[in-house]
Amino acid sequence: MVRFVVQDRDSLPPFDHRFCPHLRRHQMRIHRLLSIFAVLGLLAFAATMISIPSPLGVVQDTVSAQKAINPDSVQAADTQSDGLSSVVASETTAQTDVDLYLDADEVERRAAAEQAGDSSGTNGPVPVSFKAVPIPLPGGVDHAVAGVATRNSGTGVIRLRGVPPGSVLLSAVLVWGEIAAPPALAPYPIAFGPDCGLLANINGNSYGATTQPCWNAAGQYFGYIANVTGQIVAGINGDYRIKGLKSAITNGRCPWGDGNCAGPGNALTLSEGASLIVFYSNACIPKAAQIYVSLGPRMFFGPHSVVHATAPAINGNLPNLKHSRIGADGQVGVLNCGLRSMPGISDERTWIENPVTLGSIQIKGDVAGLNRDSDWNGYDGEPLNKLWDTHTDVFGNGQFLAAGGGLSYRVRYQSQGDCIVWAVHILGVR
Repeated sequence: MVRFVVQDRDSLPPFDHRFCPHLRRHQMRIHRLLSIFAVLGLLAFAATMISIPSPLGVVQDTVSAQKAINPDSVQAADTQSDGLSSVVASETTAQTDVDLYLDADEVERRAAAEQAGDSSGTNGPVPVSFKAVPIPLPGGVDHAVAGVATRNSGTGVIRLRGVPPGSVLLSAVLVWGEIAAPPALAPYPIAFGPDCGLLANINGNSYGATTQPCWNAAGQYFGYIANVTGQIVAGINGDYRIKGLKSAITNGRCPWGDGNCAGPGNALTLSEGASLIVFYSNACIPKAAQIYVSLGPRMFFGPHSVVHATAPAINGNLPNLKHSRIGADGQVGVLNCGLRSMPGISDERTWIENPVTLGSIQIKGDVAGLNRDSDWNGYDGEPLNKLWDTHTDVFGNGQFLAAGGGLSYRVRYQSQGDCIVWAVHILGVR
């Protein structure tokens, strides 16, 4: 019988490598191999991290973009399609003059000139007309906006609400945008008027163009504007229909694929949306209230800021700032008809800033926004087809922007790869 004796490991004598030199050499080789494998693993991990594209982007027709995007350095995975970009972002900036300034005195001055036969005041970038405005005004001036998304339809209904009773209509303009092959249409005929009523034929003109927001590289984004004062109903609030916008697809299908259901493609023209801007006067509004309108368009898909001139200077004695932003191509994702949200893509943020004092208020977006929602999720087309936004927020007071002279203010955006076009900014001080 064979007997096995089990001893405790600590009771065994120490191992003497002199009697087994081959075993020691094998252990040394194993240690060296493990070190080599560890180094190779770290190098592979670093290469993987470098090759992952950032979801941010830049406008490619700017100097900063030319520095950031080199065709020889763009990774194969970098793409711009379906409204999103994975190209690495650099900050883009812009500066604009004020395209329209209004207060009660300015409206009365323009109205008197038009009523006397001088129509020169109607020829500016924002085609307002005050010919039918009664003088004097009942109070100060204010604005209201509303919009509708028109992708793959070319038509829609704008539901304008919020104008107080007893308001006097001053003027109204309609803005719309699309991705199309150049050049811009001039003029651009559409139909507009009260829903379920007789629509009027309106001619719009382009107020600017910018890089298309990541759908079809053969196109550009064009913004259009038209005076529609004569189509606004008594009481101002109401439902207004727009028809006749150019669109390669008019059956209303969603712009993206949905599982095994293929998307519609990105053939031009791609209609984006339309917004109605109404200017009015009311006795409840301070007589000194001011309105500054700045036209784009500007495309961005990373950090972007624009400084708008404000002349005459902002009145620091008024208690409220009211800011409206109109723009194209906001979305939350691309999967399942664009309804599956991508947290990074839907996390845009907006700040209003004083470029002199460097004061800053985050008015929209996560982390510290007064309103934690995004400006750019396509809410004018909820739940589908998205891709157009019209937003207004009230915050702060006149002194916030008047400090340092009150001759400009800045709008700053942060996008995480969603390609966006801001079309119109409106600042109200009241």
